Amino acid sequence: MSDTPTSAVWMSLMIGNTRLHWGLFDGHTLIAVRHTPHLVRVNDIQTLIDNGFSYADGQRPQSLWVASVVPEQTALCLQATIDCHVVQCSQVPLADVYPTLGIDRAINLLGAKDRIGWPVLVIDAGTALTFTAGAQRNGEAAIYGGTILPGIRLQGAALRTGTASLEEAIAHSQIAFQQSDLPPRWARDTSGAIASGLIYGTVATLVDTLTDWWQLFPKGSAVLTGGDGAQLHHFVQQKTPEVASRVYLESELAFYGMLAYRRSLVTESDHLNEAS
Repeated sequence: MSDTPTSAVWMSLMIGNTRLHWGLFDGHTLIAVRHTPHLVRVNDIQTLIDNGFSYADGQRPQSLWVASVVPEQTALCLQATIDCHVVQCSQVPLADVYPTLGIDRAINLLGAKDRIGWPVLVIDAGTALTFTAGAQRNGEAAIYGGTILPGIRLQGAALRTGTASLEEAIAHSQIAFQQSDLPPRWARDTSGAIASGLIYGTVATLVDTLTDWWQLFPKGSAVLTGGDGAQLHHFVQQKTPEVASRVYLESELAFYGMLAYRRSLVTESDHLNEAS
């Protein structure tokens, strides 16, 4: 490959189920972030790399580091002219990484380890709502376990698909998710009842899982990330402020995980060079 892991300016791309998350780095410093829909042509990828950021002093990234849960989007990246490195779960410096673990969960956990410390529970509120825990095991930073369920918007989409005559009510219920206050618990219309169920049900899941986590690890940390992370944190703060006060909110967690992953390869490469 034409680029080495030590190049100063590089780009990170997290490919999620519904969006692309781009981060521009200068060495170890995250200098710009952008989120876009999935792209459909190689030219779209190349255009965004070339023109999607303001590059200081004419500098452009020499490499693109990609972590993806959507193989079709990965394939487009590999056809772009930039030197592309696909993140492999087997190379994430964590113990007990099992074969079916999503790379997004592994990278988020690595970022949390690097930014917050260990043990830590990562809650990613995206298309899916995932809980991924990490703790020391046999002297190593290891995957402890986790859970997955549909995110709050996906729950609404499931209602729309699986029920009759609720489409308009579900659409109206989504508005409540953008409001600053929790909706009424006991609603007197269908859209309000759906909003109540989705929001209070999701908040209850968060609080219950966090309570169990802190019973296992009383001094453990917790971090909330993902596209719906800030809004869910806000709702938890209204419902159970004592729980919310112990949860970090970090929207850029995945980028720091990508940085930690890349840095681990640089360190490994440097060690090999020294040995030779």
